Amino acid sequence: MNEKLTKIRHSLAHVMAAAVREIYPNVKFGIGPVIENGFYYDFDFLPENGKSIQLTPEILPEIEKGMRRIIKEGLPVEQFFAPIQKAIKDSKVAGQAYKLELLEEIKRGERSSAGSDIEKLKGEKISFYKIGSFTDLCKGPHIKNTKDLPIDGFKLTHLAGAYWKGDSNKPQMQRIYGVAFDSKKELKDHLELQKEIEKRDHRKIGMDLDLFAFSDLVGPGLPIWTTKGTIIREELERFTKETEANWGYQKIATPHIAKSKLFETSGHLPYYKDDMYPGMELDDATYYLKGMNCPMAMALFANKPHSYKELPLRWAEFGTVYRYELSGALSGLLRVRGFTQNDAHIFCAEDQVEEEFVKVMKLHEYYYRDVFGL
Repeated sequence: MNEKLTKIRHSLAHVMAAAVREIYPNVKFGIGPVIENGFYYDFDFLPENGKSIQLTPEILPEIEKGMRRIIKEGLPVEQFFAPIQKAIKDSKVAGQAYKLELLEEIKRGERSSAGSDIEKLKGEKISFYKIGSFTDLCKGPHIKNTKDLPIDGFKLTHLAGAYWKGDSNKPQMQRIYGVAFDSKKELKDHLELQKEIEKRDHRKIGMDLDLFAFSDLVGPGLPIWTTKGTIIREELERFTKETEANWGYQKIATPHIAKSKLFETSGHLPYYKDDMYPGMELDDATYYLKGMNCPMAMALFANKPHSYKELPLRWAEFGTVYRYELSGALSGLLRVRGFTQNDAHIFCAEDQVEEEFVKVMKLHEYYYRDVFGL
């Protein structure tokens, strides 16, 4: 992404926040970074008349209208610096709890976990940017004037829920996404491409062809395969079993759950516990659904002594794993909470490592390039 486009997208995020505040004066601001093809901003809306405010897609054109009015005004985008104590005080007065949290992190010398747009500057002064009456904590960069923004080169695309700092224990905010380009033509080309991509979305195709389904009774991110979808799965499994047998792999099978000691030994519990399902307290120990197959394969290898003459041992497994993905990260079959990996673990001597690594890469190449044309 070129620097000019980065500045445009970053500035549009601020302009969008300013337009949102005009509609909802009591809104609380999270962060608004640049992303691939555009930008987003996270908001928390206070209840009005005892009712919580939940944005719907119908509000997006109204926000866009406000953004274009701000752009047409030709407002300067000005950077200024303020002492951190004053910034903290002002955020408290304004009731901007999320900005206050970021400022307090900066004061403590911590790197903010809320995004790359905020960082501690040298000394005690903090960077802000001002557009008209709207001021935001930000290091930049931005364009110099709103008139430099392409008035027909952006579009707000959709809404989503997002936990503050990606932490499910923190408040859920409402995120507005937008795309932005240098020109109206580039925007049009991008939107037309997106329409074509949506037609080919595996979620739509999978439902249309009756290959898989999701059920609220089962839970989000846990796909159920229909009879037709299962035929495809079994044919893929048959093909890979035959292929990998010819490449020297032997099949193994491991349980879906194991004692906590296994995952403590592997290092998964100390570092990835939040991404695993909660433990089950049983008579002899705490058990966890496995989020990965590796520890099971290691336990099998360690179950008896092996001679160097056996090496390399190439073990393959269709291992089903369970990972507690955040609800906002779930996406069809691409990001799920339960899935089956065609997994492999290779045990070899040190002087066999390079050859085995190359063979694995060649098997990947065969599957993806030669067979599936990816």
